[in-house]
Amino acid sequence: MDINTKRKLRTAFMNWLFATTGGSQLQLGEASEFRVPHGWAGERPSESDIEDVIRFLEGEYLVQAHWSMGELPSVQLTHEGIREMEQLLSEPTERTEHFVPLVNITNIHGSVIGSQIQQGSPGATQTGHIEVNQRDNAEAFITAARKILGNDNLDSGTRAQTEADLAVMSRELESPTPRWPILQMFGTSVRDSLVKAAGTAAAAGILTIPWP
Repeated sequence: MDINTKRKLRTAFMNWLFATTGGSQLQLGEASEFRVPHGWAGERPSESDIEDVIRFLEGEYLVQAHWSMGELPSVQLTHEGIREMEQLLSEPTERTEHFVPLVNITNIHGSVIGSQIQQGSPGATQTGHIEVNQRDNAEAFITAARKILGNDNLDSGTRAQTEADLAVMSRELESPTPRWPILQMFGTSVRDSLVKAAGTAAAAGILTIPWP
């Protein structure tokens, strides 16, 4: 595995861990449940690749791992890990000290840069009705996605990841000024994962919503 793929894998793992634990130091993620994002380009990581990722992150004091003989560990975020992930999620098109831009590992449909959802940029325009529509659509998307979680065809890993992603999205929507690029990114990941795991027919409820 080349260095660029290793960096992408570290980023994907931390993004998964942050979503799984809700960004809390008190929660554990089971590394054996990690899956690369939908649309991952390149070779699939082996168990030893995942172990290397965890040991690197542990060495950089971004995670704390609880190792068991012959198994991938349970992992929890450290304060430093949370801080860097919040930085990465706030600016998904920028790299951080340890991670590549999130847009490099996650497919975001539609333009984020230069769009009306961009906030705090010179010349960026904000129209109230667009944000209201986005909020309504995002809330409808979350409701529809949660209904799909009851599908028996979903594997436990997909269900756990989706529940964690939806929890992050719900918390973000509670803000008076949601970070729409982040919501779009999580929404796209949820949609693609559910369609792949449950099938197009079962996931029709989210496919009819014009979001993300």
